[in-house]
Parts: sequence; structure tokens; C-alpha cells
Amino acid sequence: GATHSAGDRYDEPKCHPKTRKAVLSNIKSWIDSNNKATKIMWLHGPAGAGKSAIAQTTAEDCHSEGNLAASFFLSRFVEGRNKKGGLVATIAFQLCVSIPQIKEYVIKQIEKNPSIFQSNIETQMQSLVFEPFSLLNKEVPSNAYPRLIIIDGLDECEIRKDQAGIVEAIAKAISMDNTSQLCVFLTSRPEVEIRQTFNEGNISLMCTRLALDDTFNPDKDIKLFVQSCFHSLKHCHVLGQMLVHWPNEEGIDLIVQKSSGQFIYASTVVHY
Repeated sequence: GATHSAGDRYDEPKCHPKTRKAVLSNIKSWIDSNNKATKIMWLHGPAGAGKSAIAQTTAEDCHSEGNLAASFFLSRFVEGRNKKGGLVATIAFQLCVSIPQIKEYVIKQIEKNPSIFQSNIETQMQSLVFEPFSLLNKEVPSNAYPRLIIIDGLDECEIRKDQAGIVEAIAKAISMDNTSQLCVFLTSRPEVEIRQTFNEGNISLMCTRLALDDTFNPDKDIKLFVQSCFHSLKHCHVLGQMLVHWPNEEGIDLIVQKSSGQFIYASTVVHY
């Protein structure tokens, strides 16, 4: 499964407690705003910077608050999650679960066009996701409908032109109905094709960008993460009581320094 709670994504990465507060707060403020200037947010950063952990934490938090409409976590190493093929169908199914009232509108679209799942991604995104939501909201208006869609790891889609195609499909669907309350949170590495797509005129105006860079002081969060992991290790290990002064402050600072803002490096060190 590709959703945030799928069983085969057990032990998926998520933000360590008390870390990433600034970036998570920034994302939450955008999600909770009722007067968004943009309906798309793009979180980008290098490999290992923690994008998927942030997406997972955001998905879990929004799900618990009743604000998550759907999620899809791409992975280049998992069949079914490394192509765009099942993306819209998975999102549409989740919409029917998170917003039961929308089901009849989705079914009508499929009955009207039984071959919809063979259509291009722009047609699918418009017909099965954005149009049903808009029709429901016009006939049964409510601010209580979950409205956030999360798509993590655009760069994990193995066909490069499809990475841009996903963004273009979402942007086109949003531009066709400015009243839609659906918003989309995307994450990826800043690959050339993806970056160029977000730089296109209309799309650039529809998107809020968030870079995982030194602005969010990753070293502070990484140090907190490393200290917490070593504390847990000493607490659980049979020889833990003998490791009172291990590791020393210099050792922790060295790990933080070598991490260069990448959580994956620190995580690898403390786990192995």
C-alpha cells in the first residue's frame, strides 16, 4: 500500500519527538489557513534531509485531526509505488473513505466514463478527485470535509516525465476550479525536471515553496535526535549503567557536524 498507514510501510520514518518544530509549524499554518494564497505546497531538499519523515508526521497529525483526505508515498524500489499508474485511483478511493458523501460523485464519474482509468493523469485527476469534491461542496457545503492530499517522493517515480506530469495534472485541476478547498502537499528532491515544472509561470504562482535548508537549523534538531537515541540505548543496554560518560559532547558534535544537515546520516550512525 502507498498510504501513510499502509501495513507494508510498517516502521516508516517520522519526525523524532521535539524535532522539526519550525518546519512542521510552517506546514500546519498553511494547511489550517482558510484563505490560502496557494493550493499547492512543495517541500524540497536533498536526499536524507527528512522529507518523508516530515510528510509522514504531517499525515499522521492531520489524520488524527480529521483533516487528511488522502496520501500517497512513492518509492522507486516498490512495485506499484514507483509509477503514476495507481496514484489517482488510490487517492480517489481514500477520498471515498475519508469523505463518505463523495462516493456517489466518484461512482457517477466512473459510470459516465468506464475507461477513465485508462485516461491520462490530467483527466483522471480532474474527474475522480477535484470535480467530485467540488460538486459535493457545492451541493452540500461544509468546512468540515478533510481537504489535504499528501504526495511524498515525486522524484521516486521512475519515469522522469511523469514526475512533472503529476504536478501539471494537479495544477491544471486546481486552475479549473479556483473555489475548490482541496490543497496538495508535495515533497521531492529538487531535481531539474521537477524544479523546472514548478518554475513554469502559472504553476509558480499556485505554489508555496519550502526548502529544507539551514533556515530551519537542522543541526539543532539532529543533535537532539542523537542525544535522545544514545540516551535510549544506554537505558536499554545491559551495560548501560557503565556508559555514564559515553558518548561525550565532542563525539555527539562530531556526528552532527558530519551529518551536514542530513538526518539519514545521524540515524545510520546511532542505529549501527
